[in-house]
Amino acid sequence: MSGIPLMVDVAGQRVTVVGGGKIAERRIYNLLSGGALIKVISPEVTSGLRSLSENEQIHWKKKRFSPDDVKDSFLIIAATNDSLVNQQVIEAAPKNALMNTVEQAADGNVQFPSHFQRGRLSISVSTCGASPILAARIKKDLEEQYDQSYEKYVNFLFEAREQLKQSSLSMIKRGKILRQLVEEDFFDQHKQKDMLQYIRSQK
Repeated sequence: MSGIPLMVDVAGQRVTVVGGGKIAERRIYNLLSGGALIKVISPEVTSGLRSLSENEQIHWKKKRFSPDDVKDSFLIIAATNDSLVNQQVIEAAPKNALMNTVEQAADGNVQFPSHFQRGRLSISVSTCGASPILAARIKKDLEEQYDQSYEKYVNFLFEAREQLKQSSLSMIKRGKILRQLVEEDFFDQHKQKDMLQYIRSQK
């Protein structure tokens, strides 16, 4: 499948995961961080998913799949090791639902790229199903390049941008400052503090 990268807000959205194995578990942990309401359809689940169910973080229905299970779902994930069941999930999915299939990425309209975060900074890598191993390798390289220090730095950039919106500075001057914050070394917290004080003084 071909695709374009998008950031999707799943907070409060109904997500149905058919399958309870390790891949389903990885998908679910990712979705929980986004605030999704997750229902799992599977006769058995991993110990990790069982724990999430016991803590009421997900709703586990211990059963085999039936078409009604995906009704009103915002996102559906077919993650079983049974090709026939996965195909049944695809066929039962509402036309407007987002669909992710673990077995054959091309059968769905959504993929989960290799992904990591540094606070507000989110970096994803995808090969459109060609080589998950390569995507994982590139992700590892990027994790080393964009280390934990970027979390505080990006938070600073966010705060500076919000303060600039409230300043009396011209659009040209605001743009110049925003470029300066990424073209120069602003990882030093004292330098960040001085810049924020300057921006706040321009109201």
